[in-house]
Amino acid sequence: MIKGWRDLFRTHILERGLDYYEGHAVKSLKQTEKGYEATVEGTEEYHVEIEISDNRIYDMFCDCPYAEDGNYCKHMAAVLYEITEGQAESTENTLDKRRRDRNELEKTIENIPEAEIRGLIFELALGDESLRNRILTVYAEEIGEKQMIRLKKEVDGIAYRYSDRSGFVDYYHAMDYTDALSAFLNDKVQVLIGQGHLMQAFELTNYVFDCVVNQAIDDSDGGTTWVASQCYEIWQQILAVSDENEKRQMLRWFQSYRKSHAKDDTDDYMGEYIEDFLLNEFQDPDLIKQRLKMLDKLIEKAGDDTDAGSWYSAYYGYEDIVLKRLQIMRKLGCSEQEILEYRQKFRHFSAIRKMEIEEYLDRNDYKKAIEVLQESKELDQKYPGLVEEYSRRLIEIYKEIGQADAYKRELEYQIFQCFQSDLDYIQLLKNVCVAEEWISYREKILKAKTATRIRRELMFWEGLHRQLLEDIQKNGQLYDLDQYEKGLKKQYPIEVRDIYIDFVHKEAESVANRKHYKELMKYLKKIAAYPDGKKKVQEIAETWRTQYKRRRAMMEELEKVVERSF
Repeated sequence: MIKGWRDLFRTHILERGLDYYEGHAVKSLKQTEKGYEATVEGTEEYHVEIEISDNRIYDMFCDCPYAEDGNYCKHMAAVLYEITEGQAESTENTLDKRRRDRNELEKTIENIPEAEIRGLIFELALGDESLRNRILTVYAEEIGEKQMIRLKKEVDGIAYRYSDRSGFVDYYHAMDYTDALSAFLNDKVQVLIGQGHLMQAFELTNYVFDCVVNQAIDDSDGGTTWVASQCYEIWQQILAVSDENEKRQMLRWFQSYRKSHAKDDTDDYMGEYIEDFLLNEFQDPDLIKQRLKMLDKLIEKAGDDTDAGSWYSAYYGYEDIVLKRLQIMRKLGCSEQEILEYRQKFRHFSAIRKMEIEEYLDRNDYKKAIEVLQESKELDQKYPGLVEEYSRRLIEIYKEIGQADAYKRELEYQIFQCFQSDLDYIQLLKNVCVAEEWISYREKILKAKTATRIRRELMFWEGLHRQLLEDIQKNGQLYDLDQYEKGLKKQYPIEVRDIYIDFVHKEAESVANRKHYKELMKYLKKIAAYPDGKKKVQEIAETWRTQYKRRRAMMEELEKVVERSF
């Protein structure tokens, strides 16, 4: 059993680590010679290493931003919970244990007299604001002003819990803050909607939205936009089941909010959610006309260009300007003839031609679709991404209708005119070539600028391992060798080992902090597993002790590797 590990963590970090553990966020836990390794799923996947000596923590590493600053993080705590809880439950199936615990609790509760249960709930609710609010929200006969004040106080408490004395929520608490607000919306507000208290739910959602708008926070991870989007979806949900009077109340609030924040530069971005709702859900005529004028100016500015650009909506994301213009025309009640004439007038824009293509394909008019796609490849030459998209569609169509020659020609066009990020189209071309023809194509692809990103992958796939090894040695980095090590190691162990040795010497010249030193030491362990690897690592260590003796952190990490491995 690992001793005293909880004492290494701040209380709230331990709590978050427990949440991660109980949420099954710890993946791929495995025991190593020095301790444990695992992956923890959070806002991203983070790699954690725990080194243990004499049943105590010797060292810990995580590649999350919080740990990079030298802190013990919630991901480390989650892994330690997984390790210790796993040891405690190693003699029995965890699922069976939890099921038995649940059954035991249910039977015990059944034996508690009703009056005592009520008393117990009462005592618990007095000490737990969230539980008290849930009980009053779900079971109270009505949701009065007093209860609304309590619920808003709970929202205020979330900000207080995660902010500092000046009221600022820093980066390391921002996600916890927005997660708590999201949980409040999912719990309390959804209960109100389910109970039919629509205007109370609307008022509370507005309160959460306003709190997010006005909260001083380091929102580098974008959590506030997630909460704002959640508020938007709840507004949609309430609007869909509201009567006319309630809809009018909602409209007045949105209009009032927009008016009161019109000159407030501090929340322009969040204010766009209000604009979006008025435009897309209420279809406010004045706002629609304003938006139409703005779009027309942008379309006019685009001139003869085939891409008028995108219009950004806080909730709906980037929308093509021309398509947004057509959407607004429909909201204003324009006839299909007016819309068709507008499309014809501005057909040089790629968005309109894409509409044509989809309409032809829906009618199985492949000839027309192919004509527009080929035309678009010429018109949109300055936009490589669009040209690649058109080519991909042509490949799909030619395959579907069985035009083999056109299919092969378009594969050639795709590979040699569009940048490749994988081997998909190269594999398709190989499938329609005879052996000698394919070898000729392969040599051209390896030299093509469009295949730069996948050149090594193609070498590996084609079994050109010696050529791949030489290319990595000449032009590659550690990452490149890592990617193909498994396939090259069996065939060329000495060569791979020596390339790693060259790479670590080059890396050692530029690394400058403990995190990078630790990464470097992993490669020493890797080298040690190759033929004569331990001897080579000893030679590297002797060189570094002389060359980098003033790098104290590097020497400490080096001695750990040498001491434990040899």
